[in-house]
Amino acid sequence: MCQSSLYIIRAWFVCMISLALYATPSFAQETDAEQLRGQCGGHQHQPQKRQCYHTGLEKILRTQGTEHALATLDTLTRQDPDVLRDAHPYTHHLGRASFAYYQNVAEAFAHCRETFWSGCYHGVLEGYLRSLPEVRADTIAAVCTREIDAWQSTFLQYQCLHGLGHGLTLYFDYQLPTALEGCDALASPWERESCYSGVFMENVVAFLQPHHTHQEGHEGHADLPRSLLRPEDPLYPCTTVDEHYQRACYRMQSSAILAFSQHDFTRAFQVCAAAPTAFVSVCYESLGRDVSGFTLRDAEKTMSLCRQGSPEQATACLVGAVKDFILTHADPQRGLTFCRRIDDASKEACYAATGEVLLSLYPDNQQRAQSCAQAETEYIDACKEAAAAL
Repeated sequence: MCQSSLYIIRAWFVCMISLALYATPSFAQETDAEQLRGQCGGHQHQPQKRQCYHTGLEKILRTQGTEHALATLDTLTRQDPDVLRDAHPYTHHLGRASFAYYQNVAEAFAHCRETFWSGCYHGVLEGYLRSLPEVRADTIAAVCTREIDAWQSTFLQYQCLHGLGHGLTLYFDYQLPTALEGCDALASPWERESCYSGVFMENVVAFLQPHHTHQEGHEGHADLPRSLLRPEDPLYPCTTVDEHYQRACYRMQSSAILAFSQHDFTRAFQVCAAAPTAFVSVCYESLGRDVSGFTLRDAEKTMSLCRQGSPEQATACLVGAVKDFILTHADPQRGLTFCRRIDDASKEACYAATGEVLLSLYPDNQQRAQSCAQAETEYIDACKEAAAAL
């Protein structure tokens, strides 16, 4: 697979947070990371290298806790570019290892942190569902309400529900219709939509990286996961699933579109333009998330790639990008800085998108208002209105 797809996968989440990433690593974390890099960094074969890091990080998790393992992973990403490219899948792995260690889904979830797009939370759900002899509708409906107290914030709700979608796809061996039907057992449209997003993400990951860490649990399977993607039809399966699944599908499909177009962003914009009218802007915004990941959140490169589409397309792309700038590490300042760099009509939409993200990140109205107050003066109200902070 094209190595660039690794950058795309890193950018998937629009509800991700990690304030801890910008703290100075402790001496213990630095030491553990250095030791792991010494043990694993020399492997030239990537699967061997990943397995070595997995083993070392699991040992740290069992002896010092999930939090310390995640912090050590963060330090490793500054030392080894291969780990940085795979940071989100590594956190998925640590989430599965966390559940295996604590043997309690609520406890394992509580020990996770938002590091690298919150993959730890998602991995916990994968591990939990995999441990069940049977997954029933009542089980699915109860996971993020009674099993896990995820209702403290919209952010944690999303992480649990999105992870549930990943877990259902793995549990049902990539039978997409069955996994989506599992999500349908959830109570509200928002809960179901959040779960669908995990299903469609797992579907794309399985295609782009069939031997990657998401495929743990398929050892011994003669066949690779049956991902529903077709290079000759880059919008498939979004064009064929029931309408109530389509929005979530298009929110993830851009990553497949980019892979199929050999990361020709101009061509990817054209493919998105061929989506049903109701989902064209969704596809463009999704491309913005992927552009942000592809450029490793370089503001100038991101703006340049987003502008390869028409002006209308560029605005939707920049909206997706600023959400990723913020939510990769829950740092609103990164989004505000990005919006200040925009010098055209997309600026107001950028600040409004920042407000939307703040609404999910911060339950406290005053905290949202304070963040919006740091925008350029003429755009403060646009941010506050989107953040419901007026």
